[in-house]
Amino acid sequence: MSTPRHPSPRSTRVLVGAALAAAALALGACAPAGGGGDPTPTAVTIPDTPVGTQAQWVIDEINAGEASSAGEVEARFDETALAELSADDLLAVFGELRTLGPWTVTSYEGDDAQAVAGISAGTTALDMSVAVSAAGRMTGLFFAEPAPERMPAADLDDLRTQVEDAGSVSLTVAEIGADAPALEIGTGGAHPIGSVFKLWVLLAVVDAVEAGALAWEDTVTIDAEVRSLPSGELQNLPDGTEVSVREAAEKMIAISDNTATDALMRAVGTDAVTAALAETDYSRLATDVPIPTTRALFWLGWGDESLAERWSAASGPAERAAVLDDLPDGVPPVSAVDPTQAAWTSGADWFATHADVVAVHAALQDRAATDAGAPLRDILSANPGVEFASAWDVVAYKGGSSVGVLAGSWVLESPGRPATVVVVTAASEDPGDLPALPTVFGFAQDAAALLGDGATG
Repeated sequence: MSTPRHPSPRSTRVLVGAALAAAALALGACAPAGGGGDPTPTAVTIPDTPVGTQAQWVIDEINAGEASSAGEVEARFDETALAELSADDLLAVFGELRTLGPWTVTSYEGDDAQAVAGISAGTTALDMSVAVSAAGRMTGLFFAEPAPERMPAADLDDLRTQVEDAGSVSLTVAEIGADAPALEIGTGGAHPIGSVFKLWVLLAVVDAVEAGALAWEDTVTIDAEVRSLPSGELQNLPDGTEVSVREAAEKMIAISDNTATDALMRAVGTDAVTAALAETDYSRLATDVPIPTTRALFWLGWGDESLAERWSAASGPAERAAVLDDLPDGVPPVSAVDPTQAAWTSGADWFATHADVVAVHAALQDRAATDAGAPLRDILSANPGVEFASAWDVVAYKGGSSVGVLAGSWVLESPGRPATVVVVTAASEDPGDLPALPTVFGFAQDAAALLGDGATG
């Protein structure tokens, strides 16, 4: 896989190892940091963190006069990444990037484990995403064109026009407890929501705690049955590792950890997740249960064509359960997850109406006021997704993505008004036509800002 001299949104992509799987099922902490196209950009310093150290090594490598050895590259990357692209392949990628350099780091956002750096060389700009394992070796490396800048909507009419022009984007703003949403654009029917479905898993966990069947201090065990592909961290732990229910829930929400999700789904049981769906009047209860785990979704979306066809044709819970029972052990190889193949079009995703998402957020906010749900506000607010206007505090966030799918959902609070849920979804049969994450989430930010200012329309 190579990087051309004149990047385009479809072709300027280098996916290494687990980054591909992360792009398939989970959403990162925030929108990518654009590198810009200024030929004389201002350089920023990469922090000395585990992921920052590896990001700086990549920059040094693509700016070096001489390439590193294959052994030096192998020492930097986790075996999951090297299983998809060998050291020689990586050196070839770095070599092509080197011909465009020198590269300057123009922006940087991230934590200890994952980061996005905007990099620039002349008039060429890329976003470089890097993720590292607990051991500090790279599990993911991704180069792509920065998302285009967008002008915030001037008013609600402008916002409606922008959302409709974006294609396949839907937006809802609803006060919890209100009879009708404050704003709806492009809604109607169910939408693929990616990892937003994990909110129902969290609700099932809280209900199990309330019933005394589970405690936040109890542990779940990581093993081959629950180990999924990234996003997340728990998939890297050895069999038999025990993680507390609370830690698994925190990782499921804050970093969309797929293995944590599947471990919690096993702990509460399929019926409990179905009960959580029923409790919130989930609109597709007659057809969409049992809800698949993340491991199952990888198989149904990209791992087994015959099972995918059966899943697509399944007409109800019994047929869906039969397909899930026939899934292979383990997970499909990371390389099977095709970033050009949207699996949601054949039913391999999680689906919900915006009203469904509003309802599960409302249920979780209700539970947060109980003893059993006491940890919920901290769990749900650890990662706000994006920043909102100063009038609003983010008290809950869960995003999700799959190939051709983006979704985000927030609960916002402002003094003197009811808690407000914002939901935005986007889906495209052609992943190359999917609007950029900053664009999609920007619509949610604009809606909150305009309604927070009392805009009408």
